[in-house]
Parts: sequence; C-alpha cells; structure tokens
Amino acid sequence: MKKDESKLVYSQTMAVCPTCLRKVRARIIEVAGKVFLEKFCPEHGLSQALISSDSDWYRASMAYIKPSQNPKEKNVAEFVGCPESCGYCPQHRQHVCLPVIEITDSCDLSCPVCLKRFDRPFSLSVDQFAGIIDNLLHTEGRMDVVNISGGEPLLHPDLEKMIRVAKEKGVVQLSVSTNGLAFLDNPALRQMFRETRTIAALQFDGFKPETWKFIRGADLAADKLRLIELLEAEGVTYSLVATILKGVNDDEIPRISDFFFASQAVSLMFQPVTFSGSAANLDTELHRLTIPDIVHAIEGSKYAGKGDFNPLPCSHYSCFALSYYLKVSAGEYYSLKNFLGRDDYLAMIANKTLPGLDSEGYDMMKSRLYELWSAADSGTTSARLLDRVKAILKKLNEDPSPDARISAGIDNMKAIFIHQFMDAHTLDFGRLIKCCNPYPMPGDRLIPICAQNVFGSHQASGKNP
Repeated sequence: MKKDESKLVYSQTMAVCPTCLRKVRARIIEVAGKVFLEKFCPEHGLSQALISSDSDWYRASMAYIKPSQNPKEKNVAEFVGCPESCGYCPQHRQHVCLPVIEITDSCDLSCPVCLKRFDRPFSLSVDQFAGIIDNLLHTEGRMDVVNISGGEPLLHPDLEKMIRVAKEKGVVQLSVSTNGLAFLDNPALRQMFRETRTIAALQFDGFKPETWKFIRGADLAADKLRLIELLEAEGVTYSLVATILKGVNDDEIPRISDFFFASQAVSLMFQPVTFSGSAANLDTELHRLTIPDIVHAIEGSKYAGKGDFNPLPCSHYSCFALSYYLKVSAGEYYSLKNFLGRDDYLAMIANKTLPGLDSEGYDMMKSRLYELWSAADSGTTSARLLDRVKAILKKLNEDPSPDARISAGIDNMKAIFIHQFMDAHTLDFGRLIKCCNPYPMPGDRLIPICAQNVFGSHQASGKNP
C-alpha cells in the first residue's frame, strides 16, 4: 500500500497474526476500491490481507444481515475465550445450517490445495458417527442436511452404515464430499448412493490438464468426465465443487458454470483457495481470490445474469454468496430471485444450503404464482415458467413430507454457491461467531470450520475425546 493512499475504516475486530497465530486487534479497511483485514502483531508487525476485491460488493453485502438464530441447545456452558470455548459457546450467534462430519483422515490423493492438515490419524466408528448425529439433533431439534467429508470418505469401510444410520435418525439429505475416484471401478458403491439418494459432492476444478496437475497433483480431467457420464447414466445424484486459484483456473469459471447448467448436477460450489493445510504453502499474493471475483466471472456464463448473486443471509456476509435457478425446460433457467422478488427470496433462502422447499418457501412460491396469474402484465412472464411452478406446487401439495420438499428442490432447481473460507491471514473472529457450518466432533463440540483449520482440532476444541 502506498503511503498517500487513504483508508476508509469499516469496523474493528479481532484477528490473528499469520506468523505466530497470536490474537491481535484488527480493523477492516477500504483502500483503492478493495477491502482488507489489517492487523498489528507486537512481534511481527503490520500485516494486511485482501478480503474483498470489490468494495462496492462489500458495502452492498452489509445489507444482507439476518438476526441471529440460536440453536435449541448450546454445548458449552461458559465463555472463556475464542477459540478456546468453541463448541458452540454462549457467545455464538448462529445455529447449524450444514454440519460437515469428517470421518477419516485417509485419502488417495495429495492435493497441493487441500485446506486440511490433520494433526493425528483417525477413523470414526459407526457409534461415534451416530453419537454426532444424536448431538446435532439434541442441539438443533432437527437436522435435515448433513455433509460427510474427510480425507476421502469413500475409503471408509463403514460409509454405507453411517449413511443409513443418519437416514434412520431423520436426516433427510446427505452429501459426501469426494474426489470420486473410488466410484470409477465400484458399481456397488454407485448403486448404494443411488438407492440412498445421497449426493456425491464431486471435486471438479476445470478442464485443462495443467489445472488438474497444479490443483490435484495429477491430470484427472478425463477421469472426471468419465465419472460424470457414469453417475448420470446410473441416476446417481451429484453436485460439483471447484477450488479456484487466481492465475490457475479462474479463467475456466464461465466454462465450468456452463457445463454445470448443461449437466444433471444439482448444485455447483466455487471455493476460492484457502491458504491453510497443504495450501498454506502457496503464494497468497499470486493466487488469492475473493467472492466478487468469482461472481463477476460467473456472469460470463450464458445462463447467469448480473445481480443474480447475494450473500447468504444467515451466515456472515463475507462467507457465502449464492444464487438459485428454476428449471423451466431443457437448457432454460430462470433466477429464483427474479421470480420471487428480493425480499421473499432472501426470506426463502435463509438457513438453506441445498435447494429445497420448506412450507415457507412453498407458500411464497404459491403467492407469487397467483400474483403473476392475476397481474395485468402477466403476459410478460414466461408461460412455461408459470406452468413449471404450478407443477412443482401441485406435487408438493400431494406429498408435503420433508423428503418430498427437498426432492422437489433437487429435481426442479439448480444452485450456485461460493464459499470463502478463512485462513490465518483472513481470520476474523467477528465472522467465526456467525459460523453456521461447523465440524461436529466426537463428544458434543461443534467447531467452526475455519477455527479448526487455522488453530487445529486440539486448540479449537479444548479437549478432544
């Protein structure tokens, strides 16, 4: 930063020194149209990290703040400090939207961009997994959606048992984060995913061989395309997850987006690279991207439009951005935000991490459908769109069960998410206390993902069973 560049200070917060992880005072500032987290460590001096490349996006994001929604129960009775009290503690300001249960540290790849570096080997037992689900149900009352991760969860010998246990306990939808390689020569595994309607959240970082070599350490482009063909031919529900690095595959974002819309994938997650775990070795100056970088690149897709994206209201506005699209017909999609209007759309997507239609969403869509039918200018709205929405509502009216509502979302919508994890450079304790995306630990602790990735599981959760 040049000395004569002026700073606009947005807020004060607490952060960590990226060198020693000491907690330090920090502030969020704007300089030359970009937003930075600036902190000072008595030992290592001043440091700054880019948190938004577009100050206009950042300022607009601040309007998407939803009042905190506490869980039914909190597992930590007394706050003694952050992150020492993680679990959730009395100071935490959000409940759980999507828990990510890590079941193994084992993996069949050594990805240079992996945000994990486990401090010990582990493999959850079925009983430990069941205990985690029970704890989630205790703290939340209900848990519709759960993600299983690792390591590579497809390598866990009891994965099927865990999926079936979660289903038996009332989890409506499970997803499994995976590189997918174990699917290629294992028809029984693919069949199990199809039978249980489990979503395979598949790493898919682009098309160029050099992209895959840099990000995953091997050219997996052909394998991924072959795998997607297999999943689609066999009716396995899947989503796509792309890790994006500046100067590596950010130029592929429009093509990845177009591929997603043309595919049977239910959602697409873009994750700007996070400099923790193995990825801590990468050059932050060369490769860091922020949410608006991804949003602007997606607008290069022939299916997405300017203004489609906004922050997820329930989490901190710097953590997630998303957009939902209604399937109108083959190759034709309509922004759900444009259909519902901004306010109803924001109310509908709050606390949602997969495209599903709860009773509130059903009522909103029905109300909007009647408005359009009765409006004088209803001829400007696609008749196909109205017919599509009518068919969705008719089906939900016939079967209003939670499973049917989530299935209706999966079958009739597509969603694009952007998840900006924090690393030691960008960690902001003001964001941590709004986290709705934790790692549930054996026992009863729920650790915000970024707290564990930065501080390690021992430090973040006090004592591990």
